[in-house]
Amino acid sequence: MFSTISIVSLALALVAPAAVNAHGFVHQFEIDGKSYPAWDPFVDPYADPVPARIERKIPDDGPVTDVTSPDIACNKGGEPGAKAVATVAAGGKITFDWQKWPDDHQGPVTTYMASCNGNCENFATSNAKWFKIDQAGYSDGKWAATKLIENGFKWTSTIPSELKAGEYLVRHEIVALHSVGQPQFYPGCSQVKVTGSGSQVPSGSQLASLPGLYDSTNWPDIWSGQNFASFKVPGPVLAFSGSDNGSGESDPAPASSTHTTSTHAPSSSAASHTATSTQVHTSAAPSAPASASSHAAPASSHVSSASTSSGPSSTGRCSSKRQRRRGMVKRHVSHHAKRHHH
Repeated sequence: MFSTISIVSLALALVAPAAVNAHGFVHQFEIDGKSYPAWDPFVDPYADPVPARIERKIPDDGPVTDVTSPDIACNKGGEPGAKAVATVAAGGKITFDWQKWPDDHQGPVTTYMASCNGNCENFATSNAKWFKIDQAGYSDGKWAATKLIENGFKWTSTIPSELKAGEYLVRHEIVALHSVGQPQFYPGCSQVKVTGSGSQVPSGSQLASLPGLYDSTNWPDIWSGQNFASFKVPGPVLAFSGSDNGSGESDPAPASSTHTTSTHAPSSSAASHTATSTQVHTSAAPSAPASASSHAAPASSHVSSASTSSGPSSTGRCSSKRQRRRGMVKRHVSHHAKRHHH
């Protein structure tokens, strides 16, 4: 006969596999038609040699929860520079391929950039001044994260066409608001070299510091049933608002802000991952570019290698319990049993 403790233990064991897959991170970048594997925290640290990536390291698929921590800039472990940099023309596009995202982790999506003032590999995020090139909050009855899911877990941002050439950090982030009063931040930073004849830099009012950006933000209760159309994405106004940043699918601008500029990959491309050569610039040994290129497999093979890796499974740095309110409680109880939504 099973004891109560045994039954509970069995239930927890059944829930655990879903728990470790409840978060997410960018798996691949598509930049000006070329594919670049992102840093995979469950595979790359255990590879020999460790591959040169354009993305700075992240520890796992969990969130940053302390907005006063330096980790809020580029995630935990994102302070040191990466070994590679991707080239993108001013006016070019960057697509962030998350490959999966929990459907109840709703919230805004943003993309920032910061000049490395030279070589990004030697640039510390503590010195970064961030300017926003893309943002989306709540529109058409949906949060931006939901739109990302509907577009094959992809999000596309455009490098401002006026931007001065040089090396930059690109910070892409989803903020998940499913745990009321305890927002979860999922940032990641990649390194790019912007080319072109642009000569402009953002003005002082368009710059922000991290930490600091979210210090006074009052995040909404997304389970309250309210209309969040008036929600303003935190941070400064968009830099270079006159540039062609998107396809017109952006959110309507709040009265105190410029227009938003999010674009989304068409559904026809959402199911495919181009396996093109990854021409990255790297300061590592001559064999490093070949190493980076060897990992630029289609997304399907990338995920397969992750699932067969001997490295540790997801840690899920989310420890807070969900808080459900009003009439939404019943609707989301089953999610709590199926997922690790904290």
